[in-house]
Amino acid sequence: MEDFLRRSSAAATTSFHGNPRVHVVLGSESCDLDSVVSSLAMAYFLSRTSSGLSGSSLVLPVLNIPRSQFHLQADVLLLLRESGITTESLVFRDQVDLARLHGERRLVLTLVDHSVLQSTDCCLEGAVVEVIDHYQLQRTASFFCPVTAETVASCATLVTERILSSAPEILDRQLALLLYGVVVMDSVNQVGGGSVRSRQMLRRLQKQFPDLPHGGALHTSLHTAKFDLSGLSTEHILLKDMKLVAEGDVRVAVSSIFLSLESFLGRKNLQQELQDVCLSHRLDAVVAMTISFNDQSEKPVRHLALYSQSSRYRRQISHALLNSWSPSPCLSPVSSPYKDILAYHLGDALASRSKLIPVLTHFLSDRWQREMHCGADGGEESEDPLDQSMMISEESSADSTSGHQHWLQLEAEDHGMADEQTGGRMMPPAPMNSLVDGCPLDGVFNQEALLEKFRWMGGVEEEDGRHPEHI
Repeated sequence: MEDFLRRSSAAATTSFHGNPRVHVVLGSESCDLDSVVSSLAMAYFLSRTSSGLSGSSLVLPVLNIPRSQFHLQADVLLLLRESGITTESLVFRDQVDLARLHGERRLVLTLVDHSVLQSTDCCLEGAVVEVIDHYQLQRTASFFCPVTAETVASCATLVTERILSSAPEILDRQLALLLYGVVVMDSVNQVGGGSVRSRQMLRRLQKQFPDLPHGGALHTSLHTAKFDLSGLSTEHILLKDMKLVAEGDVRVAVSSIFLSLESFLGRKNLQQELQDVCLSHRLDAVVAMTISFNDQSEKPVRHLALYSQSSRYRRQISHALLNSWSPSPCLSPVSSPYKDILAYHLGDALASRSKLIPVLTHFLSDRWQREMHCGADGGEESEDPLDQSMMISEESSADSTSGHQHWLQLEAEDHGMADEQTGGRMMPPAPMNSLVDGCPLDGVFNQEALLEKFRWMGGVEEEDGRHPEHI
């Protein structure tokens, strides 16, 4: 595999000169252990079998973060080192211009460990030819894009099954150790049918390569490396496992962090550091899902911390979180020492980030459509119905807790043309509803002139006897 990775990396440095097609296997933007190994193994499989594109195509695994952030993935670095894979042979997202390749009709995409492109990559959708994921299906399979989406402990389990069933001859100890490490890491303490399939893959790998390390010892090493946050800044802790949700000009980061909520909120200068993170990465809000364990239960304890310098974003996102999950994660507010950070406890220990992201995606999409609709109407921006409902709720509810009254109140600056808390950004002016020179509603409205303008713009000629309302 190392030779394959070096060849594909060398091709990337030449902008794939001489390669009419580039088949990229892209992992998720979290770039965790499962995502990295699944992209490497699937790309290697495609390069060695007829499943890859024919002709002079190149198959290339791409790790979906900038190279500068890879040092944060301590568990990934450990397994790669144990497997003899050097970081110099890897290709990262900031080294490949996928949009340019797609524009040149040279890009083919296989997605692993995620089924939907992040919003900033939506322009690449037409290049997706296959999806392999182990989360809830978020796309419809088609003849042109087959989808494998099954609930197992890891995406690497599905990739291992593909290799063992279709090309077992390409499996050497190096590849087996990579897959084995991920499945060990993700299947320990898992229950259900998905974990049964993962353990079946572990037994098959162990049978074929008896000298693989003991699963318990390998899990301990990887687990220790993954959860060691010592010496990391708040920014690095968030970047270690961050996904971006964006729509229009609003960008929200969602990070999984393996700390208790108390430890996270207790970090020195936390609010200032979160503000700096938002400025550095052009974010409007950060949602951190904290994950910790206690002695009373083997189930994880999950909390959410929501930060935004804008009270409007805090209010709207918190409303979406509290009201839009199905089934409900039993979200309940808890106290926070910061005015710009809201905190919640998740009563459902299984309410993972993969269930949170669709809620935020739907919320941002609806919000953007409302803004576009208000602009298209040409009137002044209508008051946000969300704000109205929250004001009504605040006035009518006698059970509202005093600890959250500050984010339920409608602040005057949120309704100004410029929001001081977001750097003075202004809402775009409402466009004029103009179909003729000037606004047709400004002065005498002439229906015939308006219909004539429609015909001129669309090249439509009115048929004899055809009623104008059918044009």
